Parts: sequence; structure tokens; C-alpha cells
Amino acid sequence: MTAPAVTAAPVHRAGRAPGAVPLLGHVPALFRDPLPFLRSLPAHGDLVELLLGPQRAVMVCTPELFQHVLTDSRHFDKGGPLFDKLRPFLGDGLGSTPHDVHRRQRRQLQPAFRAEAFGRYLGVMLEEALATAGGWSDGAVIDVERHTYPLIARIITRTMFSADGSSAAVARIAAVYPDFHAGIGRQMRYPFALLDRLPTPGNRRFRHACRTVSREVDGAVAARRSAGDGTQDDLLALMIGEGLTDREMRDQVVTMLTGGIGTSASALGWALHFLSRDEELADAVAREARAVLPVRADTRALTPADVARLDLAHRVVAETLRFYPSAWFYSRTVTAPVELAGEHLAPGTPVLLSPYLLHHRPDLYPDPERFDPGRWSPERRAELPRQAYVPFGYGARKCIGDVYALTEITLALAVIASRWHLRPRPGPVLPHLLEPRPWTVIHPAPLRLRLSARHS
Repeated sequence: MTAPAVTAAPVHRAGRAPGAVPLLGHVPALFRDPLPFLRSLPAHGDLVELLLGPQRAVMVCTPELFQHVLTDSRHFDKGGPLFDKLRPFLGDGLGSTPHDVHRRQRRQLQPAFRAEAFGRYLGVMLEEALATAGGWSDGAVIDVERHTYPLIARIITRTMFSADGSSAAVARIAAVYPDFHAGIGRQMRYPFALLDRLPTPGNRRFRHACRTVSREVDGAVAARRSAGDGTQDDLLALMIGEGLTDREMRDQVVTMLTGGIGTSASALGWALHFLSRDEELADAVAREARAVLPVRADTRALTPADVARLDLAHRVVAETLRFYPSAWFYSRTVTAPVELAGEHLAPGTPVLLSPYLLHHRPDLYPDPERFDPGRWSPERRAELPRQAYVPFGYGARKCIGDVYALTEITLALAVIASRWHLRPRPGPVLPHLLEPRPWTVIHPAPLRLRLSARHS
């Protein structure tokens, strides 16, 4: 009898990144031009040692190691230099708590993101997308992110607070959120705490935005707590039902605002950018959207089955999140001695992870610098190695709002494409104006597109 074949476990290589600068290590490369630097790392190993100033860190470069770090809660947990900077703003929200606290919080919040809850959200998503697209004028030139940020902010705050589109709280949060998100990005990237406190215009705008967000969130929590009538059906009502304290509710709401608005707004901006440069693709998305989403007098008639029929729009969004994943770079910290790719890692060692790095490996994605929604046909997607696509993370800490985010981005993209041709602004464009700007998310550089109305 022939013995069954045994598949050997992959042998991973460890290496070191070149180019460390005295005292600063690889920090200049990560700050100055991080995306090419990240793309270069797999050539040096599957687990690559970096220096963050004097501190040793390791970068995970394969899907297998990525999955291992995100599922082994005994040895790896939230932490590291990026999360240390975020904690003062997020408190003890879902995105910043250790494993044992996170597990309890996730159970408490999960009902708000189950499939049966989406019927409550779709009408708001469609209504806000129609309002944004309906507010543009033929021939205008728009700065895309100046519209995607308020759109996503209104959707998220309305589903959290059961507010209608005219709510003053929604408007105030939407107005300051770009400054809030940009400020968090600066705080994470500044190497010295002193820079956080300087009275620069950006820091002043950030402090004002922090006060506004805290005031509006605290006010919404207090109002809902005092009402106590049980008639609302939103995230705050769910938290009260789960017995969360006011502070816990505040931390969860700020975490979801921080994690949900900038990421989806930048992804929608990039998707519109890619459509503006491929007329044939944009026309196909528009035809699909018009067949699936005719103009409705009652936006509440939209169903999850309708959204599922937006197949091409879904593929455009999937490829956008491959090309520029919103959560492009984050960290874990080693909590107990562990061996990874043959390297012994001591407690406290930062472990760096980048979906962007994985998504641009040419051995996983042939011709990775080409935008190709065809990668996401069922046949081609089946060829991908397991966990090669991780725009929302993986494991127990995978983004709780992944389906929500995909739905709002896809729906907004379909609505906009069905009503508008978007074209790059005429005239010469300097190459640096098209370069991405990695920050807390990978922003489009100021992206200005000319609008022309589609006609039936």
C-alpha cells in the first residue's frame, strides 16, 4: 500500500532590510516614501527585521505568517508604536483593547453588523448617496475627497444615532471629521511628543475637531440615556441594551467614527479615480447600476439582494482595496516569547503588518501595479492563495464593519457612476499630483475631476 503524500510545511526565510540610518534606522524610509519601501521588503525575506530608531521590529511579508500573527492571541496582541499613539484618542474602544477585553466587546457589538441589521442601513446609504450626486452641477470640477468624507460621515453618524439628514450633530461631526482624521495621522507619525503640542494651524484644527467630536458624541449618549424609551433602533440603543457605561459607549462610537469614515471615504475616492481613467469600465458600472438601482421615490425599498446584483461595482471596489487598502499598515506586539520564521522574538517586539505589501507581491498578483477588476471573477479569485487578500485584517480582530463598509462604498460608487461621467481635469497634470499620500489611510492626492451628466 502506498503511503499518503505528506505536504511539508512551508519554510520561511528571515532577513534584514538594508539602508538603516544611524540612530533613526528605517524610520526615514517609512516616513519619506513608504509604499516603494514596503514593496521592496519581500526580496529580503518572509520575515524582515527593521529598526525603528534603536528598537528592533519585524515585518511580516507572506500570507501564511500574516495569518499566523493575527490568529495567535497567546503570543501576539494589539500594541506597538502605531497603537500606542492612537490609544489616547480611542480610549478602550474595539480597535485598541487587548484580546480578552476585545472578545467581550465584539460579542456585545456584533448584532449591529449582522446581515439582518442591514435593512435598517441601506435606505440611509442610498439616500445620502443620491443627495451627494444630486448636489453636483454639470461641468463642475470637484475635489473628490471634499465630497466623499462628508458623505461617509453622514451615513455612519446617521446609522449610529438614528438621526435624519438634517441633524445638527451629524452636520457638525461631518464638518470637522477631515481635521480630526488628519490630526490623528499626524499624531501617529510625529516621532516626538513635543511636536503634538506645538500651536501649529494643523494642531489647532485638530484640537477643535477633538472637542467637537467628543461634545457631540457625549451629547448623543446622554440624550439617548435620558430618553430611555426604547423606540430607537441604532447602535446607541444596542449599547444601552448591552449594559455599556457612558464611557464605554463614547469610546466605541469614537473608534467607529475614526475607523469607519476615513477608510471608506478614501476607498470611494480611489474607486472614482480609477473609473475616471477608464471610460469603458465606468460606462459598464453605470449600465449595471441603472439596471439594478432605478431612481426610487422610496429609498427604503432597497434590499440586500439589490446590492448583491451590483457585481461589477463590487469588483471595482475589491480591486480598489487591493491596490490601495485603507488599513495599509498596522502593528502587533509580542506578549510572550515566540519563534516566528526561525527567529526568536522577545516580549515587547513590534510586529509590523501591511496589507498593501501583500497585495502588491507579483507572485500573488501578476502585474500588481495594474488596476484590474477582472482579478475578482470567481475563477481568478479561486487561484489566489489563502489569505492573500486582507483589506479588513483577519481572524478574531477582522474589522467588525467589513460588510457595512463594502456595502456603503459599492452603493455610493454605483449611484455616482450612474449619474455622472467623471473625467480628469483638462490640462497638464504634474506627476507628483497623482501620487498617493500614505497617512492613517492612503489618500488620493488632491484629486479634481470634471463632471458631466449622464443622460438616459
